[in-house]
Amino acid sequence: MTLILSIHPVAQFGAILLAFYAAYLGFQRTKSLHYNKTTQFLRKRHAIVGSIGLISMLGGIAAGLFMVNRYLASPDMGLHVAVAMILLPLGLFGIFSGLLLYLNPKQRRFFPAIHGINNLVVLFLALAQIITGIMAYLRYVL
Repeated sequence: MTLILSIHPVAQFGAILLAFYAAYLGFQRTKSLHYNKTTQFLRKRHAIVGSIGLISMLGGIAAGLFMVNRYLASPDMGLHVAVAMILLPLGLFGIFSGLLLYLNPKQRRFFPAIHGINNLVVLFLALAQIITGIMAYLRYVL
């Protein structure tokens, strides 16, 4: 059972690493849009990596809920679940705003900034999830 319950944190950590790489790529675009620095923005790579990262995180929320309900007897996962429920709409906004920006490229300044700020909030919440997830893993799995 420990192996099964270890899939969720390992997969989520991978998704978070992908999201950080997408954020790094997005910062290249921010430099050119808002700071007048000449940079190369790998737009397609940013869109693919960001989509995989965000979709994986949202899938991880579903998988985590399933695993907790299936394998653990009434755990107290309050904060971890609460942060996940905040992440859910922000992750969906990140996916759909990114899709809109990718499929409809225009010279924009405001909407990409909103997209980026939203996804930075997602990353900070994901870091909080790592902390609360480690606490839950130590308490209920090991």
